[in-house]
Amino acid sequence: MKLQSAGKASRWYVYQKIVIVFILFLLPLISMNIWLNYKGMSITKDAILNSSLAGASFYSKQLDKEMYFIRNLQLQLLNDKDLQKLSFRGSMLENYEEVELIDQVRDRLATLTVSSEYVVNAGVYVEAIGKTISTDSGVTNTPNEELKLISSLMAVTPKPSFYRSGSRIFFIETENNGAVWSYIEISRPKLLEALREIANLYPQSEVLLGDKEAGTVLTTAQEQGESAAVLGLFDDESLHNSSMPGMRKMHGVNYFITPNDVSSLHLSLIMYVNQNEITRPLSQFITWFYTLFIIAIIVMILYSFSVNLMIHRPLSKLVKAFHMIETDNLNIMIESKTKDEFHYVFNSFNNMARKLKNSIEDNYEQKIALQRSQLKQLQSQINPHFLYNSFFNIYMMCKVGDSDSAAELSQRLGSYYQYITRSGADEVPFDKEYRHALDYCDIQCIRFSNRVHFEYEEQTEVPATITVPRLIIQPIVENVFEHAFEDGMMEGKVYIRTEYREGKLCVTVEDNGNLATDAMIEQLNTKLARDSKSIENTGLINVNNRLKLKYGPESGLTASRSMHGGLKINLTIIPET
Repeated sequence: MKLQSAGKASRWYVYQKIVIVFILFLLPLISMNIWLNYKGMSITKDAILNSSLAGASFYSKQLDKEMYFIRNLQLQLLNDKDLQKLSFRGSMLENYEEVELIDQVRDRLATLTVSSEYVVNAGVYVEAIGKTISTDSGVTNTPNEELKLISSLMAVTPKPSFYRSGSRIFFIETENNGAVWSYIEISRPKLLEALREIANLYPQSEVLLGDKEAGTVLTTAQEQGESAAVLGLFDDESLHNSSMPGMRKMHGVNYFITPNDVSSLHLSLIMYVNQNEITRPLSQFITWFYTLFIIAIIVMILYSFSVNLMIHRPLSKLVKAFHMIETDNLNIMIESKTKDEFHYVFNSFNNMARKLKNSIEDNYEQKIALQRSQLKQLQSQINPHFLYNSFFNIYMMCKVGDSDSAAELSQRLGSYYQYITRSGADEVPFDKEYRHALDYCDIQCIRFSNRVHFEYEEQTEVPATITVPRLIIQPIVENVFEHAFEDGMMEGKVYIRTEYREGKLCVTVEDNGNLATDAMIEQLNTKLARDSKSIENTGLINVNNRLKLKYGPESGLTASRSMHGGLKINLTIIPET
């Protein structure tokens, strides 16, 4: 069967055709779009204004939240039990206890300082011990310069939301009728930096923080008179109403002004932008918009037709051929008359179909299954995470002086890696495979800090002549430690036992975990019951496939509910006679 490929012989490659066609049809659109963007910038006035409003509102809310956060930390500090103890029992404390409480308060102040980039200094004054404690000057007896400054600020009436001393800004709160003062200095450079971030939203824009009563607290403008003029454009009501952005004229220039309330400071954050930066005259926009729209439709139609002709049709032929492959019809060939990339793709497809047919006839599926099992075995031999954790456990045992446990873990670990890394036959005596699984259990129990235990039966009935594939029991036990106890249960147990009767070898692994649901067990049994050709990468499925490939369909794994409450895995081997 042959499929004819559409198209004529061409010296151009497909990607060259696509690029050339795309450029030819898109260049007029790009040129017109540039011109329209220049002519139509002012049509985006509302969007830009809304964006500026949203940007200023976002930054002001962020600043407001940060100031509220600092105030909450200050109130939490005043209620700190160590600080309260210093306040109430300061004169009755022993020297050691007083020093210890002061250190605790200093740690709390240090934590408060690093909790926000806006805090440059945090301190408290405790009247009972006659000391100030701060991150800047440490523990200092009173009177001192820091206390004098705070005292002078607290004399201001009525009490403001924040205090200013020159260019410095403070939050001051008291507790216990003035027996404890808490003061936090806010970084003026950081506040100014936050204002500059807002001002950077648009060119020729400035931001100020203040109100008509307090004046300008901070501004990004170079001239202070400009900020005062902006504040003069608002009355007290409109200044604190963040829903009233609009145009104002100042010094003959129209400004778009956006006020936002910073309630934590009882101030307003005002951004004002030169209107000429965000508005431009606009003419003939509607006509050119529809023209551009029609041209875009024509371009899309022409481009779609070109792509369909040069790419979609050949790919459709290829997709149809793959669908026929999926129906196990391998007697298919695609004939190509072009000399482009699809010619190579079609020839490669024909070669693939021919090789696939030959491989399936040569028992290809069984070879792939064996290769997967070998790859899984090699992967299981290299587990650096498991090794690193084991070495860390040995290190910690040595640190705490538990030499017996460290020696036992080292011995088990050595035996474990000696087994999985040695070269030799793929099959080993069952006794060695069983002992290797027990070594793995010992290592995991030590790594789980004895939160998990295992019980096993010494196998004495299995003939020494029985050999099994390597690493068929460990993946089952590994599945228990990885999944049954992943919720951190403290009394995890694994039960392992063997039984050999009438030429049949059975190994049972159970656990008392509570994570395996009936639906999960049923789903696992469904996967285990599938034919060995199914592609699975999990350990249990891999072991099941290896056993079925070697010993037949009667061998393999089955899952059920354990009498201990967890998952029960039965491994069955019927040795070849």
